Amino acid sequence: MTECGKSKAARSSAGRLLLRQTQALLCAAGLMAVAGCTGPVADDDGKAGSEAGFGSHEASHPLTLRRQTLIVRDIERSLRLYRDAIGMEVIYDNIIRRPHATEAREQQIRLVFLKASDEFIGVLGLVDYEHNNPEHPAHAKPVRREGFTPGNSVLLFNTTELDERWPKIEATEGVEVIGGPRYTEYPSYDGTSIIRVNVTRFYDADGFLVEFNQPLDPIH
Repeated sequence: MTECGKSKAARSSAGRLLLRQTQALLCAAGLMAVAGCTGPVADDDGKAGSEAGFGSHEASHPLTLRRQTLIVRDIERSLRLYRDAIGMEVIYDNIIRRPHATEAREQQIRLVFLKASDEFIGVLGLVDYEHNNPEHPAHAKPVRREGFTPGNSVLLFNTTELDERWPKIEATEGVEVIGGPRYTEYPSYDGTSIIRVNVTRFYDADGFLVEFNQPLDPIH
């Protein structure tokens, strides 16, 4: 390759890197207003990459339920459950700084994403809108544990490691157990048989309902 050609290739590579970095920054800045960032980023070989949450999912699936984000009082405490006890992996952890909408101060928002087995779908978000502001009333808001009633949701995990993980979950600060491992049967999707599951139910420290279940049969 000529020196001119090498120079053009270097500029092209640098341009692609700058594009990725810019898209990642824009994604981070808009995470509060946008459910997720879309639009694949081209890798050096021209194929769609997965940097900053971009990938080929959208091309093959027109609709994806990508993430649930929990607004929490103490992210470090939440991480001790979802990362340390349940076993999720942190894939994003940043503090977003912006002018407060109604007060003359800077607002610091800490946002964490954790993955289970996939980095795009089934991601769990944790967000604290008043990071580094421990006296803010949001951190002292009463925890509601309203059970399986309208207006509440259930965060459900499937695991193959229930025996290993359940003692860690029980011992995590703020967890309130509703029911330990219990054998349960559900009708199969096709209605011809049953699906056997060991089910656990508990509240996390913020009062979110969680099931951590181990299927004993293939889901069919």
